[in-house]
Amino acid sequence: MAVSFSIFFPLILVSFFVSLVHAVPIDPSTILNQLKKNGACCTALNYFLPGKVFLPTDIKYQSSQLSYWSAQEQSLHPTCIVIPETTQDVSTAVTIMSVGYQASISGCKFAMRGGGHTPFAGAANIDGGVTIDMQSMNSVTVSSDRKSVSMGGGNRWGNVYSVLEPLDLATVGGRVSYVGMPGLTIGGGVSFFSGRYGLVCNNIQSYEVVLGNGTIVTASGTANAPLWRALKGGSNNFGIVTRFDAKAFSQSDYWGGSISQPITNKEAFFDFFVNFAASENFDSYAALISDFAWVAGVPSLIHNVAYTNGDVAWPPPAYAPLDAMPKLATTIRKGMTSDFADEIATIALPTEDHNNLLMTLTFVNKGDVSASFMSQAFDLANAAAVELTTVVGLIYTMTFQPLPQVLYSKNAKDVLGLDGEDYINLLFTLSWTLPTDNDRVYARMQELEADLIALEKQMDLYNDFVYLNYAAQWQKPISSYGAENMQFLKSVSRQYDPKQIFQNAVPGGFKLND
Repeated sequence: MAVSFSIFFPLILVSFFVSLVHAVPIDPSTILNQLKKNGACCTALNYFLPGKVFLPTDIKYQSSQLSYWSAQEQSLHPTCIVIPETTQDVSTAVTIMSVGYQASISGCKFAMRGGGHTPFAGAANIDGGVTIDMQSMNSVTVSSDRKSVSMGGGNRWGNVYSVLEPLDLATVGGRVSYVGMPGLTIGGGVSFFSGRYGLVCNNIQSYEVVLGNGTIVTASGTANAPLWRALKGGSNNFGIVTRFDAKAFSQSDYWGGSISQPITNKEAFFDFFVNFAASENFDSYAALISDFAWVAGVPSLIHNVAYTNGDVAWPPPAYAPLDAMPKLATTIRKGMTSDFADEIATIALPTEDHNNLLMTLTFVNKGDVSASFMSQAFDLANAAAVELTTVVGLIYTMTFQPLPQVLYSKNAKDVLGLDGEDYINLLFTLSWTLPTDNDRVYARMQELEADLIALEKQMDLYNDFVYLNYAAQWQKPISSYGAENMQFLKSVSRQYDPKQIFQNAVPGGFKLND
């Protein structure tokens, strides 16, 4: 079908009310001529980005596909994969796909991926379109005053820590070394060091972003401030972040590691946890994530990952009740973040050829009432684990993570909608071998979700916040931010992406209209 240049030329020149860093240096007519000539986005991309566009027969395409965390994401097959090396490469790719999508050129829908850790199919990959794999953009640069660090948009946390630690520096980041930095950050970010410095997203001073028309902008508290705020939990709905500038701070070695307990500790553990996670008791140096693990449908142990200040004796008061309980094993020692992040990576779920699922809920921390809820939630989770015993290769865990008001309110400028109460995050992580079991697992976990929500409401503990980075594909994390934040996010989308490229041409992830 012939495409009129006079119709589509304005799409390239559309004016955004934003701070322009530099314009896309490709002549619009050249883009359209290539798209019309070949009738496919991948061919045009290869013309403008030679050596950076890979087809299914290429080793780099295959390596990219195999580096996803879940088999569900690996099961999708983009027509080509773009592996950019610079922000301008990303701008060029987005410009071409934006023009192509609006001109109804074949294969111009696209996905972008950082670490590729979100498990459900389509979150960071696409069938029959283009995937932009950011993993080569993994530079880490410390400012001359050592107060900030610039991280390329394809980093994993292990790489960030490996650069900062020889300088005795750190930044707020993820607790698993292979998890991608960008997805965790723009999804909100609850992880390492949160007690002292707030959520990961609120540690970001500025973003470099490629918008839907290929324009490159900087978003900070003083430049494009609405976009800066929207990216603190708004995920992939506004652009591709090519650089994150975060606060850095001095960091020497500190206490960390794991404490494994027998499952018979569970009632005492629940009593300990609700006290540990309350704002009035919260030790801002202490971080705790506690997993309940099932093996072959049988609850086997409680595995706690704990961190605290290195300038005190172990255990400090916050951890004394936990440390006094019976133990199966412990790895508590002094070390650095990369050491602890690598430790978790070695015991985390399989990363190749497994189907994975995350599902999450949030409930209010009301002391003894919440401890009782945790005990009943364990019973409900156990019933689901028993029913799923015949799922081949099943690994099943339930995790509790503190989310007190004193933590998430530190310098909060995000859009998450958390306000005024202490919360506890509940996460289920499942892994299994056969895709033929997918629907069965999904159905049973949706049933468990409904039972837990009903129990929350019955016990007056319900909160509808769904943490995006832990959400299952059927959950609605962005709408859980509340009507006011949703209205704000949609207004930012209209301002910075008037053609709605990241709502329509980027179908994956959690969209603003879901």
